[in-house]
Amino acid sequence: MAERARRVAAGAARVFSQQPDRVAAAWRRVRYAEGKKGEIPHNLLDDVVEPFICEVGRSLAGDPSSAWGRTRAVLRLSRERGVRALYDEFAALRRCLVDALEVLGGSDEERTTLNRAVDEAVDSAVAYFQRLADPAAEAPRVAFGGLVVEFFERTHAARSRQLEERPRAALH
Repeated sequence: MAERARRVAAGAARVFSQQPDRVAAAWRRVRYAEGKKGEIPHNLLDDVVEPFICEVGRSLAGDPSSAWGRTRAVLRLSRERGVRALYDEFAALRRCLVDALEVLGGSDEERTTLNRAVDEAVDSAVAYFQRLADPAAEAPRVAFGGLVVEFFERTHAARSRQLEERPRAALH
């Protein structure tokens, strides 16, 4: 019985660390389904998802350091969307990770490890967001391993105007 549990645990860690794109694809489908009909969402976590899932896999395999701290990617923060957007995207990611872990036969201990990793990521991303508005705000308890950038969004009107103002090729 212990041997089977060990193999199942190794399987979940292996899938997460070696095939993070499979879980990330599920997350993107969920985000698309949650968005406006026919509109592809510009997810703030798009660049973070695969590397983070890979690092969660390493945590499931026994790496004691923070998955969020090991993640090398670009975390985008948007003042326009606010902290709610981060919560929504992380909630969808957590659901996909937990669902994948359940399908792979993960244990309660693995679920705890996974949830701790996501909790650290959410807390850290929110702390970085708060520092956008107030540089004196408290630093994240767990530092993100990648680059944090502010994402400036164009309004719909600005995008439309840019498309209209595109230079046209001149024929001579």
